[in-house]
Amino acid sequence: MSRFHHSASRLCLFLSLGIIVGCTQGTPAVHESRSTQSGLASEISIFGTSASPTTLEDSDTASVELGVKFRSSVPGAVTGIRFYKGSAANAGTHVGSLWTRAGQRLASATFSNETATGWQTVRFASPVSITANTTYVASYLAPRGSYSATGGYFAGQDATNGPLTALASGVDGQNGVYVYGSGGFPTQSYQNTHYFVDVLFLPTPDTSAPSAPGSLVATASAPGSIQLTWDAATDDVGVTAYLIFRDGDEVASVSGTTRGYRDLGLAASTLYRYTVKARDFAGNTGAASNTASATTSDQQPPDGLNLPRVPWEGGPAFYARFPAMAGTPWLSEDFFPIGYWGAYTDEERRIATDKAHGINTFLETYAGNDSSAGWMRQHGIWNLAGSGLGGEAVGTTFYDETDMWAGPGWDPWTGNVATYDVCIPDDPRRCGFTIYNALYQELNNPNAFIYTNVGKGALMWWSDEQREIGINGADGPDPRANWRFGMVTGDIYFYTDGNIGGEAPNWFGIPANEVRRAANYGEILMTNLRIASGAGNNGEPRIPLGVIVELGGQAQGSVINANQVEGAVWSTLIHEARMLGYFSHVFSDSTANPFTTDVLNDSRAEYQETRERVKKINAEVTALARVLNTQSYVWQFNPSLSTMLKYRDGAAYVFAMQKRQFTSGTYTFTLPAELPASGTIEVLGENRSISYSGGRFTDSFTAEYSHHSYRIPD
Repeated sequence: MSRFHHSASRLCLFLSLGIIVGCTQGTPAVHESRSTQSGLASEISIFGTSASPTTLEDSDTASVELGVKFRSSVPGAVTGIRFYKGSAANAGTHVGSLWTRAGQRLASATFSNETATGWQTVRFASPVSITANTTYVASYLAPRGSYSATGGYFAGQDATNGPLTALASGVDGQNGVYVYGSGGFPTQSYQNTHYFVDVLFLPTPDTSAPSAPGSLVATASAPGSIQLTWDAATDDVGVTAYLIFRDGDEVASVSGTTRGYRDLGLAASTLYRYTVKARDFAGNTGAASNTASATTSDQQPPDGLNLPRVPWEGGPAFYARFPAMAGTPWLSEDFFPIGYWGAYTDEERRIATDKAHGINTFLETYAGNDSSAGWMRQHGIWNLAGSGLGGEAVGTTFYDETDMWAGPGWDPWTGNVATYDVCIPDDPRRCGFTIYNALYQELNNPNAFIYTNVGKGALMWWSDEQREIGINGADGPDPRANWRFGMVTGDIYFYTDGNIGGEAPNWFGIPANEVRRAANYGEILMTNLRIASGAGNNGEPRIPLGVIVELGGQAQGSVINANQVEGAVWSTLIHEARMLGYFSHVFSDSTANPFTTDVLNDSRAEYQETRERVKKINAEVTALARVLNTQSYVWQFNPSLSTMLKYRDGAAYVFAMQKRQFTSGTYTFTLPAELPASGTIEVLGENRSISYSGGRFTDSFTAEYSHHSYRIPD
């Protein structure tokens, strides 16, 4: 993984207002211009001081007003305007303005004491009160052009900080707006471009709690479950959530637009008492509703759905085969492996940071010392790159990407690793299987959990039979193979590999314009791994499998953003990955993805969004571990979508994203007859729900990396 990266010539073109210009290289300095009015500690902005554009200086030199559409979820006051200056060429008198959606100018102010580059700030003579959940436009006049920008930014994504949101295009027209001339209300847009205009906002303190929800009713609707319904609470700003209490303990929360909840997994013939409270954006919690009671029926709930199952491997029952796993969370259905490849273990702070991001497994480690094992145990991280004899070292790792640097075959091995004179003969190299046998013999522990990662060799270049030998070892088609893996991952970087754009159409037969997409991490890599591992086993993979997703660029100048990381991860999970894996290193050296050996421990602003997104993804996966550790069902919800269907604790879970050839659209899901034909579906992690009927529901996927997770009570 760390041994195979390629440099590529940099081609960076930016489309701005219809003009193609060359991208400016370099990392801008971050500054705030001085103001005659002191800053307010409670002011917030949408983008913060660390945001920077991909194009620092556009070649367009015409006078233009540039703006952004935004909303606040709470009332407050806009105190000023900010904009990013990437070059001193963005000169002249800059004027910042705040507008209503209809084009009424609410305030304006002239920037002064500007710095040569970085964020510039001006405050209005008087703050301007704005209404919650209402669209406004912030803008500034660039009289000599040369503005900064990032093309395509608002396509399928917004930018949110606290109550402030810069709207994604399509929410209220296109975002990233402009108008040429000496100033005025910007209404035109071009390719969802972000012009780095921002506001300073002072929220109005909210100390008023919502009212109590009304008319709570509890009904024992099905074995093992109780259905709750209630009337909406009221709030001066808006209810964001309802908290459900069973016998005095909070057991769940639902979005502020939801008026019902089905409590599942309950004991038979038992009386339960419920109340509900409302919470607003500021965290104020209102009074409890009336108490509603119901007694569950004496019948036990049905277990699962009457549908065929997806071939299964992995989960706690699989890990229980290995003695080193005894007494560890790996044997619990609440544990799902979340691995970090290339973790540094020389400092406790690094291990603590990895754990804080949700990492629970190290797939490969660097710079270990006498204290590393103790730190791993202290922070609850399990090491697959250890001895495999127990403690924190529940597994042992074979050499990374042996398939690439040693090739498939049984030629003699010199003992060298990923360097010259590896095999005899050294060209062509055909000793990878010899190396696997040698490592297995050296380990001398037939009960060890052995992990390895493969790359383009096993996933792309090898024949089907060679792939089956490498993945399955002693269970494969060649009797000379002695090794048995406990887990295999694969890595091909569709977003950031400098060569994959030419290789993928040749080896995988996919169009060149469909290479750099999140769907390929699951559709191509997980599918190939599962086919190889299931060969000669009735299609059922023999071991847990996964895909390693890069956290930064691999080729010179290549970029992967947080949305793409998230899409790639969920693509692997939807295609039945039994673990989640990240690669720590970045080989590129660009403004957006500068070189680093350890993304999660790299505190630079360029990786802040990725770090935060990894933490979010891992928290969601951990919360769903009991679901992910169940066997999936075979069901096609929509032929244009990749989906996974699971059932747990009286609810179906549907995980979906677009297939590779589709980048955006609205899709209809057809549910299996075993599920209710109508009801309410919770969209996990998005604070929304979908009402459905007739066994169908519809949802939108706005970009190639879009994915959704649904919970459907049975």
